[in-house]
Amino acid sequence: MLGFLTVQIHSEAMKNWQEEFNLINLTKLSHSDIDIFEAISRGDFTKLTHEVVIDADKYRNLPPWDKAAARALAVGMTVDKAVVAGQAAARLWGYQTLGVEKTVLCLLPGRSRAGSIKQQPLGTRYRNSYLSPRDIREVHGIRVTGAFRTFLDIALDDGVVAAVVTIDSARRLNPSLTREKLMHSAESFPRHRGVKAYRQAIELSIPNSDSAQETRARLILREANLSEIQSVQVQARFDQSHNKHFLVDFLINEWIIVEIDGRSKYNSPELNEVLMAERDREKFFLNQGYAVLRIDPKQLDIDQNGECEFIGILKNTLQKTPPEHLKQAA
Repeated sequence: MLGFLTVQIHSEAMKNWQEEFNLINLTKLSHSDIDIFEAISRGDFTKLTHEVVIDADKYRNLPPWDKAAARALAVGMTVDKAVVAGQAAARLWGYQTLGVEKTVLCLLPGRSRAGSIKQQPLGTRYRNSYLSPRDIREVHGIRVTGAFRTFLDIALDDGVVAAVVTIDSARRLNPSLTREKLMHSAESFPRHRGVKAYRQAIELSIPNSDSAQETRARLILREANLSEIQSVQVQARFDQSHNKHFLVDFLINEWIIVEIDGRSKYNSPELNEVLMAERDREKFFLNQGYAVLRIDPKQLDIDQNGECEFIGILKNTLQKTPPEHLKQAA
């Protein structure tokens, strides 16, 4: 049943990354491909692994997260038996991750063990761990771990917060992926390292987080446990005239709006339209008397004194008195 559930989750989820990146597997070239070999010698291509290259200009212009996807795909095209796992697998499935991994985690099927580091492909990191055949998917010619195993490995390697980010993203993309189904999946890994962290991540996950940074901010809020906070609504909806509505990342105590600025809001060819729409949103909320906190992801980081700027800003705002018409709700 679990294996069937995983297949259903991913049946149409993975995009064909090869169509987007046009990677070239050098082992597939013949002597007649002289133009490509000459281009490689001129430096027109960037090596992602010893066997796979990408157009250098194309790679240079990719955002960091797409560069990571290209590297993960290249490793998947290079390895003979290994399976792409962890955050790299999540990225290929289209799930968000907490950070951009520098190496691609690989697992070997069954109880096989990896050889020496010298034998491992460029840009990979192998971990010896039992990998059941039911947790392996082959899509577009590469092998990746299924959803549940991917979440487990992220929880083990990258921690609970990273796992929550990816699980939140998966639940938003797959509404049928409930907390109950996820908890049921954890039962299939009774003796695996990381299963405790996996269960913790499931408990903390929600189905409607809009971004990785929003998830991160939500967990920071929870950890801060501020006594002044009476309520937190995630993706709170505000109806406007003409069948329009706004969604905000957080509505705290019914009068403090928190918006986490992320790449998704600015990774758009219509940047001016995005900025104008955001100004209209903010004007609408300010005119209604709401406090609007725009938080940059860097303000979620912990500084050298162990303080989080986001929490500091929020504490200061909580000391203020809400407008009279919002005070009753607060």
